[in-house]
Amino acid sequence: MFNRLLNLFKRPAAVKPVEVKGASADDVRKYAKVTFVTPARQRGEKRVTFSAMDLQRGMNLHAHAQLVCGAIDAKKFAEFARLELVKREGAKQGVSAKWTFKVL
Repeated sequence: MFNRLLNLFKRPAAVKPVEVKGASADDVRKYAKVTFVTPARQRGEKRVTFSAMDLQRGMNLHAHAQLVCGAIDAKKFAEFARLELVKREGAKQGVSAKWTFKVL
């Protein structure tokens, strides 16, 4: 009986952080290329502009601005999509982030 009482007052085990399942940075880069860059290139446009909000809404990634901004800000995206960053506006890690790229 004493052990039962002790069990009532035990500290709960440490809770592990929940991993966000779903999109990765590579998924965000691929979506941006397929949705914004490739159509602009096919239309013969020299520049393409999109925002973090466009990506979040399109991929249904609400509250994942850090993932989106990190994926697009990475040099890997410009190389993958064959682009050159012209202008970056807005918050560093927020939905107001907006990129303008030169299509190479």
